[in-house]
Amino acid sequence: MSPSLHASLLSVFGWVLRGSFMAGILIVLILALQFLMKNKLESRWKYLLWIPVVIRLLLPSAPESSLSLYNVFSLEAIAPGIHQQTQGLSFWHKWWKESGTESEIAVQAEPTFVAERNGLIREAAGATDPSQLSVHSQDRPMWWSGFKQLSFTNMLMLAWLSGVLILTVKTVCDQLRLKQALRTGRPIETPRLSSLFDETKLLLGVKRKVRFVASEHIPGPAVVGFYKPVVVISPRLLVTLKKEQIQYILAHEFAHIRRWDVAMNWIMHIVLILHWFNPLVWLAVHRARQDQEIACDACALDRLSPQKNNAYGQTIIHVLEHFSGSPHQPGLAALSATHKQLKRRLTMIKQFQKKSYHMSILGMTMILALGSVTLVDAKESDAKSTAQTASVQSEQDSKAALNKPWNYNLPEQITASSVNLASYTKEQEKAVKKATEAAKLIPAEDIKFIENEINRIKELTLESDDMYVLFHKYKDLNSGLDLSYWGGIQQYTAYEDYLNKADALEGSILEHPSNLPAGYTFSKARIEGPIEGKFINEVRAEGKKSGKPIYAKKIDWKEAATIRLEYSNGKDVLAISKSTLDSEGSTKKGFFEDDFPAHIYPKYVFWHTDKFEYSISTTTDMPKKQKIEILKAAVKE
Repeated sequence: MSPSLHASLLSVFGWVLRGSFMAGILIVLILALQFLMKNKLESRWKYLLWIPVVIRLLLPSAPESSLSLYNVFSLEAIAPGIHQQTQGLSFWHKWWKESGTESEIAVQAEPTFVAERNGLIREAAGATDPSQLSVHSQDRPMWWSGFKQLSFTNMLMLAWLSGVLILTVKTVCDQLRLKQALRTGRPIETPRLSSLFDETKLLLGVKRKVRFVASEHIPGPAVVGFYKPVVVISPRLLVTLKKEQIQYILAHEFAHIRRWDVAMNWIMHIVLILHWFNPLVWLAVHRARQDQEIACDACALDRLSPQKNNAYGQTIIHVLEHFSGSPHQPGLAALSATHKQLKRRLTMIKQFQKKSYHMSILGMTMILALGSVTLVDAKESDAKSTAQTASVQSEQDSKAALNKPWNYNLPEQITASSVNLASYTKEQEKAVKKATEAAKLIPAEDIKFIENEINRIKELTLESDDMYVLFHKYKDLNSGLDLSYWGGIQQYTAYEDYLNKADALEGSILEHPSNLPAGYTFSKARIEGPIEGKFINEVRAEGKKSGKPIYAKKIDWKEAATIRLEYSNGKDVLAISKSTLDSEGSTKKGFFEDDFPAHIYPKYVFWHTDKFEYSISTTTDMPKKQKIEILKAAVKE
């Protein structure tokens, strides 16, 4: 999965979580209002109260207002950091980077720039050494490596997405079965029933073309479809009903068509699929379907004469005695009721008055009031405004950094290609934008603390060669990563300076190979401290325990994680590298060549030991045997 798709899914997931939280508060409020106003609010308006819930769940964004209910009940206050967690890139981004695509180089360098923007001078491990691209991932199953990096937020997102896919598949299957059942039905064309059907259709004011079908596979009275609706009734039920009773049932079904209830059921079902994890949404849809049936009764009674109210109610009882109702499906509106709901329906039918279905000042007032406080977002506080100002300044500084000379060396594979550099820059701008959005949700005092601490660490690393590991409470300010590195990178343009430092290190180092081809001279060297080890868990634990927005710890290291020597003859480049294998190690041992396509340069030969990977790369063709001999001569145990 590409990082852009992963980012999009995370964004959708964050929107769903936020909408679900807001709608949950609204649902509780509506249930409370319905309970308090149960004898004062007409049936139609009890159903219409659920419309703001559907709008809230589908609303991509809303204007801010000081009247918003979410000024009091906010997701950030109840679950701090949930927005940041749904914005970070972790598992899928890393997995994609291991896929071996040609655009890998540009993306792999992304942490480098984001690190620079946040003062994280330490580049992503191996970003300057293409020998580390996709090598280890070839030696073991990719899914296991990815699973180990799967964050809790990504696990939640995958669970949510799985639920959405399962419910979507179930919905499609149910609809296919429903269409098949409809195809097996027989059109009702008897003069008596056809005349009654047309008469009732005219009575309810339905002008659309509607079919009348008898089917045993769709038990009971129901409306199927909303674009080309079909009224379906069971033949076994038809024979038990009198003419007047059939008209009452048809009036109820035409009321569904007049009110576009099947279309509304589809919308509610889509909402339910997206928010399947929220029990309050399930409750809201269930109650809305119940209120829909009662509102439909009210619509039918409004077109019938008042003397028929009792007979209408008796017909409902008769039908439900022979037909228990079908499970709720989005593609139909079926006559159904539980015992408790039937009692509510009969009470409404008994007390129904024609004026109760018309405009209600109380109902309109309640819907407008609900919309004014729940269909608007919380007004941004002063603290958040300050944080946003700080994040905007950070973005401006970051953009300015694009036009400044780099204070570290970018990979030549990036700087040598305008396409790679443009892609690289684009990825950094995306990271800046995400950090800007994340900063809006962070308290101003935390933003200030982060700035001061980073400035302090920056000064320390400029004054010495010390290395610091930083734990980030707000990962989105660090490209979705909870750790970053300052210092620990030493670069040399004189071989003697490099060798003085390398000789002081523990473990194996690289030295000038005696069998280097003629014409090649030393160009530059690089030594990097470790980014893996026991200290990683220690920093995480200490950082979480401190509770600080950012926590820094100095790391003393004696053995380099990466060493790189580069030689040039003025035209071609020969590079020799040493790097630490990850904790999984490698199934490959000894010497082996890369498996990149033949036209891809530089060409590599790798040497894997139990702990380290040594490599030699050339930008020109050189026999494998010669590369191995040079690599052996360069490694000093």
